[in-house]
Amino acid sequence: MSIVIFKTQNAMLKFDREEVKELIVRKRSKYDLDEVTKLLEQISAASNETIMIPDEPRYFDGIAMDLIAAGNGSVFCKTCIKKYESRQLKPIKVGYDGTPFDIKREKTGLIKRLFLKRRKTPTIFGGIAYNCPGGHTLISLITWKTF
Repeated sequence: MSIVIFKTQNAMLKFDREEVKELIVRKRSKYDLDEVTKLLEQISAASNETIMIPDEPRYFDGIAMDLIAAGNGSVFCKTCIKKYESRQLKPIKVGYDGTPFDIKREKTGLIKRLFLKRRKTPTIFGGIAYNCPGGHTLISLITWKTF
C-alpha cells in the first residue's frame, strides 16, 4: 500500500495514494488546475511506497481537509504523541461562524448616508479546522475573507 504523507506544524497526516488520486480526479475543478496536475504527476510517478508532500506551496491543505471530511486516512498528533483515525477528529469553525452572506450591515437613512464619512468594513474571515480528541488543532484552512 502506497502512502502519501503531509506534515503540518502540529500533525503528520497519512493517506492512501489511491484515495488521494481518486479525490483529486473527482473534485479537480475545485482546486487550482496547475497545482493539481503537478501533484497528480508527483503521486503517479513515484515508485516508492512513501510520497512526501512538500511544505511549499501550500496547495495540499484543501485536499487534505476534503480527505479528512470523507473519513480517509489517519493523523499523528505531535502534541499528544498519539495516532488517530480521521473520523475521530472534531471539526470546528474558525473565525466568523457562517458565510460572508450572513454578515448584517447597519441600515441608515438616505440623509445620514450622504453626510457620513465612509468607513471601511472590517476584515472578517471564516474557515474550518480539525482538532484531535485532546483539543489540539491539527490542520486549519481559511475558506473565505472579506476585504
